[in-house]
Amino acid sequence: MEQFNDEKKREGKSKWLILLLLLITFGAVCITIWALFFREPDVILSPDYIPPETEEHAQTLPNDSGDKMQSEDGGGSVSLTYSNQVAIDLSKEQAYLLFANPGKSNQDMVLQIVIQDTVIVQSGAILPGHQVLTLDLLDGKASMLVPGGYEGKFVILYYNPDSGEKAIVNTEIPIQITVTE
Repeated sequence: MEQFNDEKKREGKSKWLILLLLLITFGAVCITIWALFFREPDVILSPDYIPPETEEHAQTLPNDSGDKMQSEDGGGSVSLTYSNQVAIDLSKEQAYLLFANPGKSNQDMVLQIVIQDTVIVQSGAILPGHQVLTLDLLDGKASMLVPGGYEGKFVILYYNPDSGEKAIVNTEIPIQITVTE
């Protein structure tokens, strides 16, 4: 009789263990389906044509002559002024930087700030003769960062000012980013 009771107890424990494992498996399958099909992707695509709006934080460069550089037909020439130090204030969701597209450039630009392969800032069009000192973080990106130091990069996309088409080449510049609250 005692052996019969021990066997019953083991059967009961086995049933509970199987039920628990089935619940864990069901939960894992649900999370996987959500992650694959319902979660919003974090990918920011580079526009093939220059955005129609100029960057709202762009300012005219002081003392800029505006004399254009010469380039071959179908080519472009750019000049950049920048600092490789960027500060991000999470409470204001803004990046503070120095980036300029001097007037001698003959290409429009869009600036991205990238940390760990994630675009956290993307400007509007920065026209020749303009600079940005402040840019807004993309929606939801402030929650991805914590105070501290990051290695990142500027990705500069070039656009033909007449057709608005994106150039084949872009530029990546390593930067140091300090994040504060």
